[in-house]
Amino acid sequence: MCPIFEHISLLQTIVATGISYGVNFEKKYNAGIIKQIPTGFLAPVAPNVSLFAQTAGSAFSIAIVGYAVAVSVAKVFATKHGYSIDGNQEFVALGVCNIFGGCFLCFVAGTALSRTAVQESTGGKTQIAGILTAVIVMIAILIVGKLLESLQKSVLAAIVIANLKGMFWQLFDIPVLWRQNKIDCLIWLVTWVASVFLGLDIGLLVGVIFELLTVVLRTQFPVYAVLGNVPNTNIYRNIKTYKNIVEPAGVKIFRFSSPVYFGSVDYFRNKLIAIVGFNPVRVFNKRAKALKKIQKLIKKGQLKTTKNGVLADGSSANEAYEPDEESSEETEDDNIPTKELEVQVDYNSELPVKVTVPQITIHSLILDFSRVSFIDIVGVRIVKMVIRQFERIGIKVYITEYEDHILKKMETCGFFDDNVKIDMFYLTIHDAVLYIHTQNLFKDLKDPILEKISLMEETNEPLAVTDLETNVEILEDQNQGHLGFSY
Repeated sequence: MCPIFEHISLLQTIVATGISYGVNFEKKYNAGIIKQIPTGFLAPVAPNVSLFAQTAGSAFSIAIVGYAVAVSVAKVFATKHGYSIDGNQEFVALGVCNIFGGCFLCFVAGTALSRTAVQESTGGKTQIAGILTAVIVMIAILIVGKLLESLQKSVLAAIVIANLKGMFWQLFDIPVLWRQNKIDCLIWLVTWVASVFLGLDIGLLVGVIFELLTVVLRTQFPVYAVLGNVPNTNIYRNIKTYKNIVEPAGVKIFRFSSPVYFGSVDYFRNKLIAIVGFNPVRVFNKRAKALKKIQKLIKKGQLKTTKNGVLADGSSANEAYEPDEESSEETEDDNIPTKELEVQVDYNSELPVKVTVPQITIHSLILDFSRVSFIDIVGVRIVKMVIRQFERIGIKVYITEYEDHILKKMETCGFFDDNVKIDMFYLTIHDAVLYIHTQNLFKDLKDPILEKISLMEETNEPLAVTDLETNVEILEDQNQGHLGFSY
């Protein structure tokens, strides 16, 4: 680009002032010109303390808007030229300028977008440019002001608009911004419309309030996902985003990407119920209703329990129940309600009573807290309540990938008790999955090593080393033979 175009605004000012003065546009064409420009500086005076009470409210709003405009403009040009700014430094600088300028009856120091754009377009990039601008303004106030009195206001407006053309071109970025992030685009549009129709100060306030509202709404309705395992790895990803992802058998892994607080905890609970496919409270109530009817049939003699199961009408076998050896030893008392443990029911089988009990296909639930940045006391209480609701219907709940401050907060808020213990927390999802599969693999098997030890204690005979090694090898082979997981 030709160097002369870099200073075109200055040349336009000089030429337009000369033409306006020579032709005398004001008298011949009634054109608007700058006219009188005051020269010199006012004498410094002490502030009038009696006005503080009257101007406190307005001064506060002006300070907030002035600071917001200064930082916003600074960030625009910092992004354009690839450097960073310190908001605290800008705040201190504005405060010092206003204290010093207030003694000389100056206007509030701030940032003018148009003047900043003019300086940037002329090549000003460092603090030296600001010093030169201040020197030029001082010379204009003291000496050159008289020479610019004939300059037309239309020329000044043209210079400002020409230097703001880059800002106006940003309107064409709206479709691109909409495709990139719809919420940020809405914030931009709301702030722009409010600034145009309500003024810059109120417009910025509307923009800030609208942005805070979007933040609150986004935390109340965050992203969540059901995770699955990448086969033969310890990596877990969203099953809707990635292909060939396998969910561990009988396990649901739920990731919640938001703080768990009073505003999002209901959303957390509802989406958790949605991904598991049943409401634990409803399942518990249906089971209690079915069990109550079964207990009545048992007391009437229409159903009876034996070591081989439950017999209906004294003749037809019912395999929907598991034998309870301890129940035969207890004395039946009609005044004491029968507990569920006394009659173990397979609720996924066909029941002899007309009660529809929702079937459950999982036995474990893992909550991934890797993206939970904080949790409040309401969130702690609801999470604890949800865990109890699932565990009373036989579903174990585990919390993984948590931050240390989350665990400390939950402990402070009384999260742990006799039922909800700290051993439900695991550092990684894979650790929890391995523990779950190991527990399910051996839940119906007795440990042969423990049997040998018990036998040794009863007979007072030493345990053969060869038998111990054989048993250990068997257990290790069974562990390593589990496909899809790395131990």
